[in-house]
Amino acid sequence: MELNPTDKQEKPDLAKPLSATHVRCMQNLSKSELVGFVELEVGSLAVQVPIRAAAAATELPLASFEAEGDNCAILVRGDTSSKAVEVALREAAQEAVKHLSKKLLN
Repeated sequence: MELNPTDKQEKPDLAKPLSATHVRCMQNLSKSELVGFVELEVGSLAVQVPIRAAAAATELPLASFEAEGDNCAILVRGDTSSKAVEVALREAAQEAVKHLSKKLLN
């Protein structure tokens, strides 16, 4: 039985990056301005993760954890003294602990 090409459903290309914005942030991970550090407890380890300023973007969260190879950082978009950024920073720190736990403790 031969399928009509219009009957085929297009399968997603899993090798494609999810979004161009995400890739752009990853490339700027070590080039963006250093704002400070947050010390996270990962098991019995104390890990310092840099907090870096990132360009404001409407489609991205106010703060996010990003990892590129052996480098990682929490990227902050917006005024670091605002309450919304503080909340987003805490959530990004939780993501960082999850990531670092998998990487360092396994």
